[in-house]
Amino acid sequence: MTATHSQQGPALPAAGGIGRWLAETLTTRPSFSSYFAPFMQYWQPGWSTHAWRAAVMQIRSELSDVYSLVLKPDSRWAGFVAGQYVQLTVEKDGAFCTRTFSISSSPAHWQTTGLIELTIREQVGGRITPWLRQHLHANSVVNISAAQGEFTLQQVPEHRPLLLIAGGSGLTPLHSMLQQLSSEVSAREVHLLVYARDSQHFLFQQALLGYETSLSNLSIQWMDSEQVGFIDESHLQPLQRLLECDVFVCGPSPMIKAARDALRVLHVADERVHFEYFGAAPLDRVAQLDASRVVQFSRSQHVLDVAQASNQSLLEMAEQSGLNPVSGCRIGVCHQCICQKERGVVLNTRTGEYSDTGPEEIQLCLSVPVTDVVVSL
Repeated sequence: MTATHSQQGPALPAAGGIGRWLAETLTTRPSFSSYFAPFMQYWQPGWSTHAWRAAVMQIRSELSDVYSLVLKPDSRWAGFVAGQYVQLTVEKDGAFCTRTFSISSSPAHWQTTGLIELTIREQVGGRITPWLRQHLHANSVVNISAAQGEFTLQQVPEHRPLLLIAGGSGLTPLHSMLQQLSSEVSAREVHLLVYARDSQHFLFQQALLGYETSLSNLSIQWMDSEQVGFIDESHLQPLQRLLECDVFVCGPSPMIKAARDALRVLHVADERVHFEYFGAAPLDRVAQLDASRVVQFSRSQHVLDVAQASNQSLLEMAEQSGLNPVSGCRIGVCHQCICQKERGVVLNTRTGEYSDTGPEEIQLCLSVPVTDVVVSL
């Protein structure tokens, strides 16, 4: 019996991976589009294979420290659901910088005009939010991502009443929802509590008064914190049908935590309360951080003593130590700040999960040290 032998060349990838295999073979890049990106950027600065170009149509002042970017996205951009956000990327000093902002206008407005609005509060000492207001102008071009996020009314049945609680610029995704409901002339029962630090800082005041006219079942309470203080259960208890409401809360992290605590006191079920933390959320477990810790950035040989119960992220600690780690959105979306943890336990404030003690990749912007930690930075 004679054995037969066949000679075969290297196996080709499956059909779905042929394009990537061919691009990597010929260009050492994962795709032909990424190979040609530098050439495209020579003719169209800011061009990206992972985002859509959007023209700046207007920069509108809302408050002394708040403004809206009115953008016209590329016609291929797929749109959004009220309550979602996008990543905005700009080129500053030769480097691309990415930040995440909620869309403050409605899908109906985009479908009618082709425009979207991002309403942005200037961060004191921020590198990007003041720069955008100062340096962008009509006809500037930025990049935006696909819309993202699950903080939308699609999570809840249409027949349930809504309680919307907004703190400061946290009103932006809720404004998108209300503008959409207004365009639909919805009969849905909606209660809106708007918190501002004083009477001069209520955002979208005229627009909200207009929605109160067009939506027969919308009621608005203007909560001036100078007069009424921080949110607590006494502000919520008078609301009719509170236990039947789906609650959407958006604002600074301490305000979200206080709202959740107040709603629990009033026996509102946790599954009825919807929120989305951007960045390091306040730690419900902060009482467990009952000892000082040491964070060591091994490559730069910086050592930082962390105070008891501190919930600063490793990104903030690194920057305070004079380091300049790569970062982008600072809310755990873009993954640019991924870094190698050599040892120690960190808490991911978005997922609530603790790391293992050994080496692994972590996101600096979401990671809070629980024990002594060594980071390769």
